Amino acid sequence: MTTPRRPFREFDDAYDVESLRLARRVIRGLTMSMRHIVLAPGSRSAPMAYALREAEELGAITVHVRIDERSAAFTALGIAMATKSPAGIVTTSGTAAGNLLPAMMEADLSGIPLVAITADRPEELHGTGANQTTWQQGMFAGRVRDEIHLEQGEARLEPESRDDMLAAETQVGLLLRVATGSAPGPVHLNIGFRDPLVPSAPGEGHQGGAQRWARTPFLPRSRGTDSAEQLRAEIIGSEIMGEEPQQGRAAQTTPESAESAAESAAESPAAAAARFEAGLGVARTVFVMGADAPAEARELARRLGHPLLAEPSSDARWSDLGTIQGYRLILQAPEGSPASVLAGSVERVVVAGRPTLTRPVQQLINRDDVEAVQYAPGGEAWFDHRLARRQLPDVLTLAQFAKMAPPGWHDSWTERGLGAQRLIDAALTEQEALAQGELSSVRVAQFVAETVKTPLLLGSSSVIRDVDLAAVLNRTVLGTRDDTRRVYAMRGLAGIDGNLSAASGIALAHNTRVTALVGDLTFLHDVNALLLPATEREPDLDIVVVNDSGGAIFDQLEHGAVGRREGQAEAVERFFGTPQTVDIEALADAYGHDYHYAEDLDSLGEGLGGLEDRVGIRIIEVRTDRTALRDFHARLRAAAAEL
Repeated sequence: MTTPRRPFREFDDAYDVESLRLARRVIRGLTMSMRHIVLAPGSRSAPMAYALREAEELGAITVHVRIDERSAAFTALGIAMATKSPAGIVTTSGTAAGNLLPAMMEADLSGIPLVAITADRPEELHGTGANQTTWQQGMFAGRVRDEIHLEQGEARLEPESRDDMLAAETQVGLLLRVATGSAPGPVHLNIGFRDPLVPSAPGEGHQGGAQRWARTPFLPRSRGTDSAEQLRAEIIGSEIMGEEPQQGRAAQTTPESAESAAESAAESPAAAAARFEAGLGVARTVFVMGADAPAEARELARRLGHPLLAEPSSDARWSDLGTIQGYRLILQAPEGSPASVLAGSVERVVVAGRPTLTRPVQQLINRDDVEAVQYAPGGEAWFDHRLARRQLPDVLTLAQFAKMAPPGWHDSWTERGLGAQRLIDAALTEQEALAQGELSSVRVAQFVAETVKTPLLLGSSSVIRDVDLAAVLNRTVLGTRDDTRRVYAMRGLAGIDGNLSAASGIALAHNTRVTALVGDLTFLHDVNALLLPATEREPDLDIVVVNDSGGAIFDQLEHGAVGRREGQAEAVERFFGTPQTVDIEALADAYGHDYHYAEDLDSLGEGLGGLEDRVGIRIIEVRTDRTALRDFHARLRAAAAEL
C-alpha cells in the first residue's frame, strides 16, 4: 500500500538559501489558520518579506506593510479583533520588536489572537555587541499564551516522520492552535536568521519550482484544550499521521438509556424549558454586560426577565434587545429617590465580559448586600481569583444563580431608563442653549453613535463614556435589522495608543468602511496610523476627532475637584489637561488625506454621509469646549433626583 504524500510537503527549494527555506516553512505553518499579516520593513526579517511575497502572489495570505512597528502591531490587532482569527505582525530585531509590547498587552487582557513574529540575530551574535541585538526570547513573558524560538540551522525544515513535532511548520501551526484555543490570546514566534538573508540570484541554483501554499489545515480541530503539551500529544495518531477520521461510530445503547431517551422525546423542548424555569425560584438580578460579553448571557437575561445594563462594546447595547438606557444615572441617583430605591433593591448581579466604564457599576457589583458572579465559559485572562465574585462556566449554572425575575422587575428598570434618557436629552439641549449652539462632546458622541451604520470603533477615555451615557444604539435600518453592525473598543487595558491603527485593521479585515470616534489626544497619540507606504491599499476609514484641546476625562475624576481648589487650576491643566494646539487640517494635508470641518450637527452629518462615493481615509474634526462639561454633569446629577 502506498502511503499518501503529505499535502504540506510540496516545496522544491533545496537550491535556495536556508533563511528563505526556513521562512517559507514558517509562513506555510501560519497560513493554515492566518489570512492577514502586517509587516514592518527591516533587514533581519528580510527572509520573511521575500517568502510573504511568494505566498501573497499565490493567494495564501494578504500582506499589509506599515512603517511604524507600533502602528503595525495595532493594525494586526484590529484585524484579529474583527475576524476573531490569528493575525500576524512581522518585525526585524531590536527596538522594532519592543514596539509590539503595547499591542501584546492589550491582546493579552482582551483575549485577541495576535501573533508577534520577531526576527532575531543568530545565537552566536548575542552578547558580542552586535548591532540591533538584544535578548528577544521571553520578551513578552507573562503576556503570551505560548512562545517558541526557531534557530536557523537547528530548526528542522523537513519532517523526519509524520508525527514529527519538531518540524518548523508543525511547531508554528501548534502555536497558532494555542492562540485560538479555549483561552485565546497573543503568542510569540522568535526566529534567529543567519546570513545570507536574500534569495539566491538567477543562475546560482535551480530556478524553477513554484511554491505551493495549500490552505487546508493539517492540524485537527480544537477539542477544548489550550495546553501546548496536550495539543502536541493530541496530534499523535490523528490527521497529521494520515489516518481517516472515525465516521458513524454508533453509541452503545442500554435499556436504561433507551428508556431515558424515550422520556425525553415525549416532552417538547418548550415544555422542558418551562419545567426547568419553574424550579428556579425568584430573585431581583441585573446582568452587567461589559466588553465582548458572551451572547448567551444576554439571551438568558431576556428569557428570565432581568434587565441588561450594557456597555457599548458588549454587543448587547442594542435597543431591540430591551437594554436599559441611562443606567448610569439610575445607579447614581440621590438617596431616597425612586431610582435609588430601585437600584438598592438589587439582590444579585451577573457580570458578563469586562465592564470598565463607570464607577457606579463597580460600586453595584461590590456592594456587601449583593451577590455577584462572573459568567466566564472559557475563563477570563484578566480575572483575578482574589475577587469576591466566583466564575460560572455554563448557562445552566448561570440560570440557577440568576433565577426568574419577579413580576414587573424589567418594566421598572425600563421605565426608569426611559426617564433617564429624557433627562439626558433635556440636559444636552439646555447645554447647547447656554453655549449658544456650540456642540458638546457628549452630543457629538451621541449623534455619531446613533447615526453611522458602519462598524464603529470608540476611542478610550471620554468618548466611549459619552456614548455609554447618552446614545441609543439601534441595529434596525429602514425596517431591516443588521446583525453585522458592531461597536469595537480596546478595553483590555483601555489605553489611548493604537486606536486609529486598530480601526484601520478592522476596515481592512471587513473590506468595508469603518468609523472611528476619538478624542484629540487619542488621535494625536496614534497619528502614525495615517502614515501609509504609497504601495499599500488605503483602508476605508472615517475618523471623527472630538477636539477639545486636551484631556477632558480628568475633570470628571478626582483631579477636577483638585483643579477647583485655590491655586491648583494651573497645575492640573498642565499635568492632566495637557492642552494642545495642533492644526488637524494641516496634519491631514501633510499625510495626504481628506479633511472635513463640522461646525454643527448638520455639517457633521454631511461629513459622515455619501459613503458610496468615498474611498480611503477621511478626517472629520469637531471642536468642543471641555470646560463646559463640568457644569453639564453637575446639572445631570441634580436632575437624577427626579427619576
